[in-house]
Amino acid sequence: MRVVAVDMDGTFLRTGSTYDRPRFERVHAAMEAAGCRLVVASGNQYEQLRSFFGPEGERMAFVSENGAMVRAGDETLFTAWLSRANSLAVLDVLEDEPEVEFIASGPGGGFAEESLSRQTFEELSFYYPRMVRVPDLREVAGELFKFSLLVPRGRADAFSARLSERLGGIVKPVTSGNVSVDLIVPGCHKASGLTRLLERWAVPASQAAAFGDSLNDREMLAMCGYGVAMGNAHPALAQDARFRAPSNNDDGVLQTLERWFLQ
Repeated sequence: MRVVAVDMDGTFLRTGSTYDRPRFERVHAAMEAAGCRLVVASGNQYEQLRSFFGPEGERMAFVSENGAMVRAGDETLFTAWLSRANSLAVLDVLEDEPEVEFIASGPGGGFAEESLSRQTFEELSFYYPRMVRVPDLREVAGELFKFSLLVPRGRADAFSARLSERLGGIVKPVTSGNVSVDLIVPGCHKASGLTRLLERWAVPASQAAAFGDSLNDREMLAMCGYGVAMGNAHPALAQDARFRAPSNNDDGVLQTLERWFLQ
């Protein structure tokens, strides 16, 4: 095993966005001693992901924004873009979805319209700590690579399917929880970001593992030699995955890594 990629929310992190730091530090040290790299792969903003780790984060890689930005150490290896025309087309559709609240993000950070409720802005600021309000998202339509949506609870899959039909392939909707849908650049996902890192390090996918819980982890788990679905994973992901781990609240990632690297 030369590379391990982990999703964060619902996978590496417990409910409440915590993890056992001493336990992780022991496992990570054993991974490094064995020559195995750790990659964090998430739909969240890089700054938010990096904030969970101390000095060891400098030796890790990050696939953020569902593959739209890839960093190794302090170097940005890849950044995706949506064309201005496609961003404007997405906004036309979203503004016709009254049950959906949304923000957009790009290399410059997150953007929320001034009309977005304070509660939603504060909720999303946890995942996008570098975010500003703008009068109209059309003003930054040429600076984006992703839209992040909050939908009615339990209807993320239905909204994802409907938006896929309405948007006609200019972006790809992926669910990342039961109230969250991300609209991402087609062909740009966690697996594509991880592939860029594996190619840089000359590591075959057969020597990589990935842990996930949501459908935006599906491609990443499928490409790796060891695709591991969490005990709390979306049923469709659990059905497709070759391996299973205990739930995120049972520290399933750390339990599995301890078996691989400490026993």
